[in-house]
This record gives sequence, structure tokens and C-alpha cells, in this order.
Amino acid sequence: MERRKNERQSAHYNAEVRYRSGQKLLLPVLDISLGGCMVDARTWSIRAGELVSIKLPSLGYQPAEVVWIEDQRAGIAFEEPLYEPTLEHLSRLAA
Repeated sequence: MERRKNERQSAHYNAEVRYRSGQKLLLPVLDISLGGCMVDARTWSIRAGELVSIKLPSLGYQPAEVVWIEDQRAGIAFEEPLYEPTLEHLSRLAA
């Protein structure tokens, strides 16, 4: 079953993820859409359903939720979708 609601775009930059405790971790973003992103989770110890804040390049922290973890990757859903121009800006960073 397809979980994705929005078209995904490749990404090649890092995001800073902050736990509720305040601890921060830098993770590679593998792809991104208006509604969320997939990160390389090999160095991450977290469970689906946990709430985090994520900081993408040139943006502030925004609330998000870890929605799945599989094959050393994790899916993060943004609480509020990105604006289309913001996604276009992030896509240019990946080029």
C-alpha cells in the first residue's frame, strides 16, 4: 500500500531533528514532499509515533511526527505542510 500523499523529490542535505528533551541530531534527508520527508535513520534510535521538531536548511524548527521506520530509514510527517515555494527552494539545494 502506498503511504505517500504528495509527490516526493530527491534531497541531498541534512536536517536537524530535536527531541522533546531538547537533544538534537543531524540526519541526512533522502527525499522530501510538501507533507514530510524521509531521512537516513541508521544513527537514530526512535520509534514511530514520537513527536519531534525538524529544522530544514534555511528554515526554523517545525513540529513533526515520526510515522514509520523501515530499512534504516524513517518517514517524518510535518504538522503543517510546506508551502510550494519553500519546497522549490529546498529542491534547488538538492540539485
